[in-house]
Amino acid sequence: MNNFFSSLPVKGVTDPAFLRASGDDGQPGEEMNFYRRYFQVAGITVCLESDLDFDLIKFKDELTAFAVDGPGRDNILLRHCFEMPGLSELDLGCEVYRRPPWAIYIKNGVWCYKGILPEGGDDKIFRLAFFRADHTQGLIYSHAWEKEFIMANEWQSLSLFPTDQIWLGPLMAHRSSVLLHSAAAVFKGRGLAFVGHSDAGKSTIMEILKTWEVGRSSRVKKKDQQGRQVEILCDDRNIVRKWSQGWRVHGTWSHGDIADVSANSAFLDAILFLEHSGQNKVVRITDPRLIWPRILPTVIRPMVTAQWWNRQLDTLETLVHEVPCYNMFFDRSGAIIPELERLIS
Repeated sequence: MNNFFSSLPVKGVTDPAFLRASGDDGQPGEEMNFYRRYFQVAGITVCLESDLDFDLIKFKDELTAFAVDGPGRDNILLRHCFEMPGLSELDLGCEVYRRPPWAIYIKNGVWCYKGILPEGGDDKIFRLAFFRADHTQGLIYSHAWEKEFIMANEWQSLSLFPTDQIWLGPLMAHRSSVLLHSAAAVFKGRGLAFVGHSDAGKSTIMEILKTWEVGRSSRVKKKDQQGRQVEILCDDRNIVRKWSQGWRVHGTWSHGDIADVSANSAFLDAILFLEHSGQNKVVRITDPRLIWPRILPTVIRPMVTAQWWNRQLDTLETLVHEVPCYNMFFDRSGAIIPELERLIS
């Protein structure tokens, strides 16, 4: 991992020791006070590394739900530095994107994300980050004052970006995965992904499932209960990933109106496209040509490249042929629950 960091244009701008490895035990390294925390999403373990003592701060509750004790089988590294380098000394490469809050550059396989304000120009930036092309390693610079802000408040996202989807999107594309604008839940042990944009009803269907679970628990005698039948994964962003055993849906911490999130996953039984209606029914879509215009707009898009799109299209083509897709018509009454029960029976 050190080869990537030592090749960056920030070499020598900050303490060179920062670019060296820390201890493998998660404790501060010999040359600098490094600390580590680990989080896991969709089978990927994210090592968060910084000179900030993580024991002194609080992580956002949604992130804490994804915390794990140490490295896994598939690991990536996000290293944080709370000292901005001088931009005049850096050659960021070719600018390929500019729209506040980001300007993005690429040079020699390194992606640079420069956080820019709508007004103020490039002299006032809020974040500078360098990533490998596959986004398995990242070096993220923040202002020194943010360390005190985080200690007084909480750590908001793993990258400290406004949203982590900007690096999760390209990362997952390398793993036969797609990040969907969706709500997802484990319903009676089966994974269901409810797909749609804002106002499609994603949070509404999660509330319906939660209400049904509460009602079921109150009606069923304790000795007859079979454990929780509904687990919300996330109501706004979920990862659908193809594993050797089949497709699974994984929750993320990027939720919408409902704060319930889970690091768990389940085999994906169905993708359901939401339609507000006076009816409550689920209708199978048998023609893949009718699925494409429904699912493509819900793919979360980071910095779009031809390579990224090709990977995502290959993944989606397999997905729509292997996972049943449905139009789901529903209202707020909860009458859709029996239809979902029949679907997974």
